[in-house]
Amino acid sequence: MNPRALETLIAVVEAGGFQAAADRLNLTQSAVSMQMKALETELGIALFDRGRRPPLPTVAGRAAAARARAVLQAIDRVRAVARDPHALAGTLAIGAIPTATTGFLPDALAALGRAHPDLRARVESGLSDRLAARVASGELDAAILTAGSDPPTGIRLHPLYEEPLLVAAREVPGDGQAMTALSSRPFIRFNRATGVGRIIDRRLRADGIAVEDAMELDSIEAILMMASRGLGVAILPGRSLRGPFAEALWTASLPGPPLTRRVALALRDGGLEEPALAALYAALLETVPD
Repeated sequence: MNPRALETLIAVVEAGGFQAAADRLNLTQSAVSMQMKALETELGIALFDRGRRPPLPTVAGRAAAARARAVLQAIDRVRAVARDPHALAGTLAIGAIPTATTGFLPDALAALGRAHPDLRARVESGLSDRLAARVASGELDAAILTAGSDPPTGIRLHPLYEEPLLVAAREVPGDGQAMTALSSRPFIRFNRATGVGRIIDRRLRADGIAVEDAMELDSIEAILMMASRGLGVAILPGRSLRGPFAEALWTASLPGPPLTRRVALALRDGGLEEPALAALYAALLETVPD
């Protein structure tokens, strides 16, 4: 199978059509069409619905493009090893929840790049469940996510850190209690589609805590800003309450068992046996703040 054809397949799916892919790859549209027809013949499946204009990828076409990324990354690593058996090289496809991309991940990737200059990273942000599924399907090599329910089959979660989830508000409630803050002020909620949002929602339901929903956001920075302006009370990861926000917000723990979230690196089974992924995990552990 020609790696160039796999690159073209990915370009067509990402760009949305043969002509857009041709422009991206500096090819003619007919050359792209011929490559895709040859790939369909070799695989024995229809990758595109040619009854549509422009031709759209079929379900099999989108799945093949996802797998093609992993194949090309593996080829990249084989070439690197052939050049230097002791060097780590190639491109790691990494997914991350937004709090990681604005937190410790940049420092970890910078450290990884200094130690292994030929090892690169392609980073995409997303929600925890979707990231885990993409690691399982081979679209991503690894993902930093909030550990919640059981991961997909074939995925192992390697712990990075655990942090408390704290009630945070601009003003201290009269009795200084978290429950008073939650019951007396509008609630700025983490999006329940996120891992941390579901953890918070489950605890509120389990404890029978009724809140007055005012906002539902998926950005820690946005929630911090809203709470710091006195627009409501929130429940936030403890590591986000640093710098000026630590001074602007009163915080307290919910009564009862500690409410926490665990952040982990999701890899396919046996992932740490691959040197590049082991190096990534080590860099992440080294840069996770206390």
